[in-house]
Amino acid sequence: MARTAEDLKALLLAGDGYTETIDIEYLGEQFAVEIRPLTEAELTDVGRTMKINASMLKKISKKVKVGVKNTPEEKEKILREAVDALLSDSEGDVEVGSMAHADFLQNQEYCKRGIVDEGLRLLVPKFRYGLTEKIANRIKTISEVPPAVVQNFFGQQTDN
Repeated sequence: MARTAEDLKALLLAGDGYTETIDIEYLGEQFAVEIRPLTEAELTDVGRTMKINASMLKKISKKVKVGVKNTPEEKEKILREAVDALLSDSEGDVEVGSMAHADFLQNQEYCKRGIVDEGLRLLVPKFRYGLTEKIANRIKTISEVPPAVVQNFFGQQTDN
């Protein structure tokens, strides 16, 4: 029997209050940082904040034909070319620095939204090397609900 909408509301409301404290080593000392998972809207907003620039999208759109069914080999080739387009500038040079910077900025967005302490959230732009990534990785992990958990909630069988 399917669970009720009331069950779903209770689960969602309980999730709103979920936090966890992680221990972060920084400059040889341990610090406790309280974090929370991001909502679907917040995750989407982080993605929107990290827009891919228009020239990269043009490169990808040239490779993809709408409504065309591709073979697995063609899909793999398109994916590989799209990734190459994202990694390349107009001369074909890989912009690893730009990608690393974009990843860093995305991690900052996770921290700005997922750190519970308001004072610490305001200091995210001042975090030193490695601190942002450590905290953001855990926020990402607790924000993504595994498919098995969703299936279990709705009473579906899992193949695990």
